[in-house]
Amino acid sequence: MGKDRNAVIALCVLIAVVMAGHLVVNRIELKSQYDLTEVMEAFKAWESEQEDQQEIAAYFEFDPNTITAESLDSLPIPRFIRRNILRYRSAGGTFSQPGDFRKIYGMNDSIFAELEPYIRISSEKQNYDEKAKPIVFEMPTGFFDPNTATTDELQQFGFNRFQASNVVKYRQSGGFFTQPSDLLKIYGIDSAFFMRVQRIIQIEEQPEVEILSGSFRERAPVVVELNSADSLDLVKLRGIGPVFASRILKYRDLLGGFYSPYQLLEVYGFPEETFQALSQNLMADSLKVEKLRLNFAGYTELVRHPYFERDQVQAILNFRNANGPFSSNAQLVSEGLLDSAKYAALKPYLSCR
Repeated sequence: MGKDRNAVIALCVLIAVVMAGHLVVNRIELKSQYDLTEVMEAFKAWESEQEDQQEIAAYFEFDPNTITAESLDSLPIPRFIRRNILRYRSAGGTFSQPGDFRKIYGMNDSIFAELEPYIRISSEKQNYDEKAKPIVFEMPTGFFDPNTATTDELQQFGFNRFQASNVVKYRQSGGFFTQPSDLLKIYGIDSAFFMRVQRIIQIEEQPEVEILSGSFRERAPVVVELNSADSLDLVKLRGIGPVFASRILKYRDLLGGFYSPYQLLEVYGFPEETFQALSQNLMADSLKVEKLRLNFAGYTELVRHPYFERDQVQAILNFRNANGPFSSNAQLVSEGLLDSAKYAALKPYLSCR
């Protein structure tokens, strides 16, 4: 009987302690050392500031004749185009007007349209290296054959040192000119210069050369248009076998067509050395690129494109559902759905129609 009473007393004491503890805890007000509301507001302000700085830093005014490699890296353009600009300058090329930027290998209309408002070419005379200065000459009488003319002879007919050197390098790598317009394939020669020298180009017909028991005529280099080529056309190019030909065609199908030969470097495993060796043999007709209709394409169609990420596609569809159809492609950037670099890559594939 005494044990039962002691047990009841112990239980009552335990219940009293628990109830007292509960009352004490409820009266204690836990205060944080920091105000999370202020922290979140400060974070949002910082994030907004970073976005503003990033948008401002995306493009800036620059002189393509003097911009440094470091500053060039700050422009949101593909790396290979930045590299080609520096190579063009180091080889003696200069820019006298914004339109000259188009002759950079790999530059397409969409990227140039983004850059053109920021190009500022100084009107003052610059102390460029002598090899970068165009040669002042009087057009001589006579004709020249681009298959046989030396560097000095080409300069006498109006080529600058950079252009003449590229013609000779093209021949040394196995290139051959079959008609005057083939000169337009040479890096650094644009249509304006070609029109000036077209009338004095004279290409001699090459005789057949006997070798042992057979004969051959030197063939012009194969030029493949990437958006109409099939696997048989592609394997004619040195360094491209059936495996790479299949990968190129599959990637072309995913993209909707190539707008620049440089996109071959995006094909899985395609060597840059092979591309450099074939650069004179490749062209891409951007008019054959298939467009993605922003106002009608669904999730599956958009996400299939290699340049789109899943979250970007979802953001585009959410915006379209909430705000109606897009009035212009540029809304993708202005509404923060794509950054400027991604937009530049995708622009040739987009349409609001």
